[in-house]
Amino acid sequence: MIKATTPHDPYATTAQEAVEHLRMLALERLIGRQVYEDQLVQAGLTAKALDVEAPSLPLLAGLSHGEYEQASALFEQVLTELGIASSLPIDDTDIPWESARWELVRWWLRLIVTGGMAPAAGGGVIASDGWGMLARPRALRPLVDLVNDCNDWETRQHHTPEEPARAVVAEAERLLVGPWPPHGPR
Repeated sequence: MIKATTPHDPYATTAQEAVEHLRMLALERLIGRQVYEDQLVQAGLTAKALDVEAPSLPLLAGLSHGEYEQASALFEQVLTELGIASSLPIDDTDIPWESARWELVRWWLRLIVTGGMAPAAGGGVIASDGWGMLARPRALRPLVDLVNDCNDWETRQHHTPEEPARAVVAEAERLLVGPWPPHGPR
């Protein structure tokens, strides 16, 4: 089953962030999340605008809507040229794509903290493709519970919508400052 794409606002303002975004798109594809051709082109365009150097990048960034079927192959070329393809984690544990998932969880947490992704939506992605697929690590349980509060009718009756969202952001911040990947009880 292919999961939907990450519901976020692209955020890259530096070449390093643009390369990180390309890597995260590669990781999402690796674990089976849907990444659309227009996202690949947009990420390429952003990377090019931020002076990332890769021979195939102008080709990816310059694709017109009618040429989007070429985006996946060009994206793979860009990943190879930037050295991203060879640095992607391998699937070598009992949990499918464990290293890739932990890397994505960290990225999703950063998106929540920086405002690039809504707390409930980001937490939902972490709950399904992070916590759920990583055999429900105890360290992520408080975040998942807070995300459930964001979506709980009873909680919404007694709190403003901002309160549960702020709690998700605070928990995301807490997780990001601790050891990575987080392990053990809270």
